[in-house]
Amino acid sequence: MDILVVNQVPTGHSHGRKQIWLIYLKKYDKKTKIILRSFTIKKSFTWKKKNLKKFIKTQKIDDQFFENNKKIIIEIGPGTGDNIIFLSKKYPRKKIIGIEPFKNGLANIAHTCVENNIKNIYLFPFVFQKFLSKFNNHTFHQCYIFFPDPWPKKKHNKRRLVTYQFLKELSSRCLRKGAIFIASDNLDYFKSVKKYVNSLKKEVKLSVKFSKKTPTIVTKYHNRAIKLKNNINFLKIDKI
Repeated sequence: MDILVVNQVPTGHSHGRKQIWLIYLKKYDKKTKIILRSFTIKKSFTWKKKNLKKFIKTQKIDDQFFENNKKIIIEIGPGTGDNIIFLSKKYPRKKIIGIEPFKNGLANIAHTCVENNIKNIYLFPFVFQKFLSKFNNHTFHQCYIFFPDPWPKKKHNKRRLVTYQFLKELSSRCLRKGAIFIASDNLDYFKSVKKYVNSLKKEVKLSVKFSKKTPTIVTKYHNRAIKLKNNINFLKIDKI
């Protein structure tokens, strides 16, 4: 199945919401089918996305930022922001960077920061690989990766964020006595991560701890995993 065309057709406003129709042309083998989908966007959320750009410009991340702040905390895929907001309050004197290519979650985080006068959160609206290449000479003190997309189908495993090469690159950027925290409710994914870490320990001095308890707070995705009765695992990698 291939999506051939996607069009957005605004159909007006109602009670502070903007209605959008999505028109899909999908190809099933030799047949083409037209599918209509509609959804609404709250005006308040549109406002959040507009203000995200202003927030990113104000909370600028550049080489000078890293030179002035040595013990930086990063979170890859902060989602709706539960954990990164918690970290900002727990470590008010440290700078915390949220790395996330999806603007919806970042817009909510930026809005929460503005509403609560949080000044130590910075947002990088691109994939982590771009972050690495842009700031290739800089390090961090802690890194959090909570409940990344497990891509459960075997044919999609290659799309997973945490791989051996990924962990090797991440550990090389982590300061001595720093730490990397990983959480997942997908057992197959977590077993793969454990395998990568055990291999990496042969090259890098690491201390590894496993736990069933979160090192921070119960986030939205953590709570969802609890409701689904999934097997939740946490991993802490200390750089010795």
